[in-house]
Parts: sequence; structure tokens; C-alpha cells
Amino acid sequence: MCHASISDLEKIATELSKNVMDQSWVLDLDTRAKRAYENTAKETAKSLIKVFQNTLSEDNKIASEFGELMVSMGSSKALEVVFKHRSIPIAEIWKPKVLGNEGFDFHTVCPESIINFGEAKFSSSSNPYGGLSEEKTGAGGQADGFILKGKHLMDGVHMEYLAGDDAAINLDSNLFGIVLAFSINSENPLRILKNALDNTLTYEHLKKAKNIYIVGVSYEFKGD
Repeated sequence: MCHASISDLEKIATELSKNVMDQSWVLDLDTRAKRAYENTAKETAKSLIKVFQNTLSEDNKIASEFGELMVSMGSSKALEVVFKHRSIPIAEIWKPKVLGNEGFDFHTVCPESIINFGEAKFSSSSNPYGGLSEEKTGAGGQADGFILKGKHLMDGVHMEYLAGDDAAINLDSNLFGIVLAFSINSENPLRILKNALDNTLTYEHLKKAKNIYIVGVSYEFKGD
């Protein structure tokens, strides 16, 4: 488990914008993959920048679209810093979500060359870590349902290019990890993280993962 605390929303919005505009990862791909991803990445990056510009909603709360991206990218960065993972560009950049929720939000590769599939949930008032897989109300329930439907395996063709051969081969052998990432709205983040850990043990399909990471993202908005 790890906890990421954000105190400056404008700074994080700026950093997230820089991150999605960084297309250097496309240059490292072979010609076929580069042609497949570069146009999608450019167009999606433009849309995401608009989301980052609308950090706050009309009632001075974090806008929901921005909030989920903040949780996704903040969690990926936290795993990179704390657990030495390699962050892969968020799925929305290379696999635009056109028809509802098509799969996991972000991915990392840990030092053991295992791909970790991240599901991010944001709420301005609750701590969305749980929920039933049928209801898909929280990160745990959503990820459990995705594993049941094999959505992690559907990303395999992308992971061959984005995560590397060793990680893709491990996925072929059903070696993968899960990241449950969610916003925390509590003065006691440790209690929320412990509750999330206990809740995680109730999901049957999450047990198929070799590793499970729980990342809570809290923020403090100081209005006028």
C-alpha cells in the first residue's frame, strides 16, 4: 500500500499536462507500432489537456474527469517512486475510451517484469475502493469484474509493445498484478487504506493476481 498526498492542484494539473504531451515513448517503438499509436496519442493528448485546464468544477470542487486522471497518473507515479515501477502512458492516450468503460485505466511494470493493471476511481465525497463487481462502484469491484471478463488479457497485444517482451511473456503465463487506486476523503488515510485492504480480500477474481497494490490519493483544496 502507499498514500499519495496532493496539496497543489494547479501544479499537479501542469505536471499532468506535461506528461501527456510527452510523446517520447512513441519514438521508442518499431515502425509498425509507431504508425499505429502516434496519431491516436496526439489527438487524445489534446483532449486531455482540455480536461486538465478545467481542474475545478463550477462549485469549486475537483472536476470528476480531472479527478480520475489525477488518481490514475498520481498512482502510477507513486508506484514509480515508492516501488521502482516503470510507468506506462495511461490507457486513455493509446486506447481512447469511446464506448463506456473499456478496461483498466493505467499500467505499470514492476522490477520483476510483471504488468500491473490499474483501476482508478475518484469521488469528491467518499472513498471509492469497494463495491460489488456487478455494481462496479469502486476500484475493487471494477477490477474484479474486469478480471472476470478477461479485460487484462485484451490489453496483451498492446503490452507487447508498451511493456516489453519479458512482461508480455509473463502475462501470457497469467503472471500479472493489480493496482486499486482511489481518492481518499478522510482525515485518517491509514484507516481508509486498512479498510480497503480488508475489502480486497473479499474479491474472488482478484486472487488470480500475483501482486495487489493499493494506492490512496488525497488532496487538499484551499479555496478563496
